This record gives sequence, C-alpha cells and structure tokens, in this order.
Amino acid sequence: MKQAQWIWYNGDFELYHSMKLHARREEFGVEYPCFWSLSAPYPTASFAKAFHADEADILRLVTPHKAYITIDNVRYAANTDIAIAAGDHVARVVILAQEGFPCIYINSKYLITDETWVCDHLAGGPVPVGTWDAYTSPEDDPRVFPFAYETLKAVKITNTDEGKLYDFGRETFAVVRFDAHPAAKIRVVYGESREEATDPAEALIRETVTGKSHYDLAPRAFRYICVKSDGAEPTNVIADYEYLPLEDRASFSCNRRDVKKIWDICAYTLHLNSREFFLDGIKRDRWCWSGDAYQSYKANNYLFFDPAITKRTIVALLGKPPYEQHVNTINDYSMYLIIGAYEYYFATGDKRFIEIYYPRIKALYDFIEGRLNHLGYVCHRPGDWIFIDWSDIDKGGDLCAEQILFWQCRNAMAALSELVGLEGDHYRNAADKLKRNIMRDFWREDRGGFVDCYTTGRENITRHANIFAIMYDFVSEKRARKITRMVLENDAITQITTPYFEFFELCALAKMGKLSAVQKKIESYWGGMVKLGATSIWEQYLPEQVGIQHYGMYGMKYGCSLCHAWGGGPIYLLGRYCLGVYPTSVGYETYAVEPNRGTYKHIDGKVPLPEGGEVTVKMDGHTCTVTTTRAGGTLILKGKTYAIPVGEALTVTY
Repeated sequence: MKQAQWIWYNGDFELYHSMKLHARREEFGVEYPCFWSLSAPYPTASFAKAFHADEADILRLVTPHKAYITIDNVRYAANTDIAIAAGDHVARVVILAQEGFPCIYINSKYLITDETWVCDHLAGGPVPVGTWDAYTSPEDDPRVFPFAYETLKAVKITNTDEGKLYDFGRETFAVVRFDAHPAAKIRVVYGESREEATDPAEALIRETVTGKSHYDLAPRAFRYICVKSDGAEPTNVIADYEYLPLEDRASFSCNRRDVKKIWDICAYTLHLNSREFFLDGIKRDRWCWSGDAYQSYKANNYLFFDPAITKRTIVALLGKPPYEQHVNTINDYSMYLIIGAYEYYFATGDKRFIEIYYPRIKALYDFIEGRLNHLGYVCHRPGDWIFIDWSDIDKGGDLCAEQILFWQCRNAMAALSELVGLEGDHYRNAADKLKRNIMRDFWREDRGGFVDCYTTGRENITRHANIFAIMYDFVSEKRARKITRMVLENDAITQITTPYFEFFELCALAKMGKLSAVQKKIESYWGGMVKLGATSIWEQYLPEQVGIQHYGMYGMKYGCSLCHAWGGGPIYLLGRYCLGVYPTSVGYETYAVEPNRGTYKHIDGKVPLPEGGEVTVKMDGHTCTVTTTRAGGTLILKGKTYAIPVGEALTVTY
C-alpha cells in the first residue's frame, strides 16, 4: 500500500506560504510587507474518496483545524478513532481553517490520504488535491515549510569599534544562535559585506535583544554579523544555515579555472534563492518576483531539474481570480508568468499541472487583454509598472518590448489552450495581427532594429525589444542577423547594466551563434564580480564603480542585493549553448546535444534530464564523447547527426 500524505486543496499550500514569505521583509528595523495583492487560501474545503475495506478496521482523521468526517453519511469527529465495517464506503471530510489552510491526514489499512482524493472548496467542482512527500507523518505540519539545517561557525572573528565581527566565509541564509546574560542588551547587525555589518546606522537589517539567556534569531541573509553587548559578551555564536535540500545534478568545467569558479558561485547563488519559491534575493526583498523567477525556471532545468519548485513558484505568483492587478504590479511580469507556464510544460511534459491551473492562467490573460489600449497594445494604466529593466528606455508611450512579450504570451496561450482541448487559433491570429502592427510602428529597416517608442518622436533604440525579437523568434533569421550586427554588437547602443537583462542578451547572442562573445561576457561581467570577492552574484554590477559604491542602490548605501537569483544565468547559458543540451519535443521525449567549445580548449560537464536522467559531454579539439541515461537523444556535430545510445559512450572524432 502507498504511503499516506497530508492533502489540501490544490494551490492552498503555495498561497499560504506565499503570504508568510511576503510578510517577512524588513528594513531599518521596520516590517516591510509586499505592496501588491496576494491571494489567500480557501478557509473551507471538502475532501472525498470512495474506498473498500476487506474487513473491519479503525481509522482516524488527523487535522489541526475544525473538521468532521462522514463515512456513508454518518458523521464523526476529527482526531478520534472511528470503527468501520467491511465493505464499500464513501468518506467525505468537511473542514474550516481559521488559520493556515485546510489540510487532513488519514493513515489506516484501507483508507489513506493521497493524490487519489478529490477536493471541493464548497464553491465549485471537484479538483485533484495537493500533496508533497515531505509531509507523510501525522506529526508533520504542512503550515511549517520543510527546510533543512546545517550548523556553520565563523571562519574569522575580529574586534571592531562597533562590536565583534563574525565572518562566515561566504553569503548564507541562517538562524543566528548564541548564549548571553539575560541582563545584557545585545545589538546584532547583519551585512552582506564587512562594511555593512560594521555600519549600524545604514545597515538594512539589525536588531537589539535583551532578557534571555539564549537566542534563536529570525533567519536572515548575511556573510558577516557584528555583535555588540553592553555587558557580558555573547558566547557560542553559531549560524544554522536554512536551505531547501536540492541536489546539484549538473556540472561544468573547461580549461579556464575562473569559469569553473563562476559556474560554482552561480550555482550557489541559485541554491540560496531556491526556498519556498524562487526568490529575487535573500537579503533585501526576500520576495517572489515573476521576472526573476522566469530566469530561475531556466537555470533550474540546467542545475537541479526540480519541477516542484518551479510549480510552487508559478502557483504562488498566479494566485487566483479575480485579477485586479498585474503580477507584482508589473505588466511584463504577468506575461512572463504565462510564457513560463508553457515553457515549464514543454520541458517537463506535465500536462496535469496545466489542466489544473489553466482556468487561472486564462483569467490572468483576460486581465492583460482587458487593459490594452485602442490600438491593441499593452500600455500603462493606473497602478501599472512598466519595468522591462533598470535602464534608460523611452517609456513615453507604448513600449515595443512589452508588445513583443505580449506576442509571445498570445502564442503561449494558443499552445496551452490546445493542450487542454480548447481552441487556440484566435490567440494565434491575434498574435499575427499584433506582429504586423509592431513591424509597422516600431521596426526601422535602415537602423536594423526596433525603436522603444514610436509616439514620442525620440526614435530611441535600445537593446531590450531587439533582444526579445531574437529570443522569441519574432523576426526572420535575416532580420535577426541584422539586429545582431547593428544593435547588439553596436557599442554605441546603451549597454545592459544588470545580470537580469544581460542574461537575455547573452541568450540572444548565443542563439545567433555568437558563443565566443557570450563566453567573453561571462568572464568579464560575472567574473568581474568574482574578482572583487563576490561569493554570490549581485543584483547589479557596474564595472566603473569602485569599493563601497558597488553596494549602493535605490538610494540606500547598502541597497544592492549581493545575492540575486537572476545572477545564475551562466548555469543555463553554459549548459544550453556550450554543452548544447536542449529538448526538441515536449518533456525531452526527443532532445539534441549540440556541443560548442567556443573559445575553450576543452569542455566537460553534465546536464540533468527529466525523471533523474542526465547527459554528460566531454569535448576537446579532436573528439566529442556523449553519454546519456535517457533515450531520444541526438548528437549534432559539424553538420552531422548521430543517435546517442542509452548507457553507452558515443565518441565521435572530427
């Protein structure tokens, strides 16, 4: 018999933990909950299942909430033993959660809670329940996220004017614990840099505690903590690293050791930001932003290939109808969510997930479409944030980058609709019409690119819309080459300054066969941070800045996140374009391995595949060896194709 699991209404687990997560941000001693709308779990639900008992048995409904269970329409109390007779039965649970979200657990000989139950939140039809194999015991509590912990000790302790400075060697997210005299007043200042931890007036996160002999402080991000007491010094100062135990299923190395170091730090950055959901950064925001998450989905597939965290993030960001605001208030972030849902399906083949959440995806799309202007363009409405990137973009009117994203969003909706058995042609036709209008209004043939905005008269060309045009196959190959030459390789066009959009630009360049330029940028841009001592990748890197200038952002001395998820882009870039692994059909039913050393003398790495599979690639100037554990792979090398056998090394000399 299968193992019993806690069950809940599909999505409620994610919405509950999203609410908890988005309430935890703090700055300068002030709580700072998110400023966008959040969806709450349903307080009531009912669960049902028919079952057969070969003989009489005892079962118990376990729940922390107000609930009852009926067996064949006879009502029984929760958390009590219930005798059942042999035969066929129907169990139904009705529950009300005054706090948390409705969840139940049953583990008896003939009836267990698992994914075979259905749930009805008392306002609609039955849907499959949510489960997670982290919750399999009656003592488990789905309201508590199942983090793992590892004790860390400072690698260096020094005395400063502001207190004793503990250096834990690299960025971490941890619970600080220490013993102290109850009468002592103790100030703890957290810092991603030494400078921040020793600057209590400007550090974003600090607190003062007193009255206890032992402290377990709230989990926070830091590399350094500075501890100052007005009495006896605290003792036994440690940090318990709090993390989601995801397995690195990928690797990458080449003849350049600095590239391996960059890859490792990018992987660690993604680990730190992979928690309940994909976070943007672990110190300042600690929130879930759809644009940041979209890039994390891609990196996830080339490091962990863990579908669960991508699904949790999509569900948390998606919330539930009615929609009255864009995701994170940002127009482009709503579209990334829909595009990301389709890309998740294409990578995993998880049709069931799309079937469950399609109504919400459709409702979000309808919200986007309902806010278009009379020309059918995405535009700014009250409460919207037209973001795209922290860059000097002409946002004085309808923005081209937004329209190309919407074009891709419509294509994603067409595919998702057809996947669940609905008609998708009207989305595709609308996308075609939008494309014609974009080409008419924004494309400048003589300049080889798209202008940001056609209504202001400034005719400003930046990289962003042109990057999307290549990434999403919006333009022909001929025009893509022209954009590459006249925009992306044109130093007169304003450069990208964030790892966020730099990742998109490098995706476009790699797609156009400019892998050497991509490798050079990884080494100079990401490598530039590493050379400055970064132990995780920053939110923004401006090479012209020096010293403490790197830490400032948003008008705050230490406002720049030094551990930001969108910094993990090289994980995807090196796996996708250097090792060359990518799906050619849904769920990697078929996939290609198209390795390219670029400027490297040799490459050696591993890329994860669905369901625990993996591909290893080794390549030097003469031979390429590929090994896979999954059928359907094709090696593409020097214009020739080779079927990759399962479990046997395929070596090609060229």
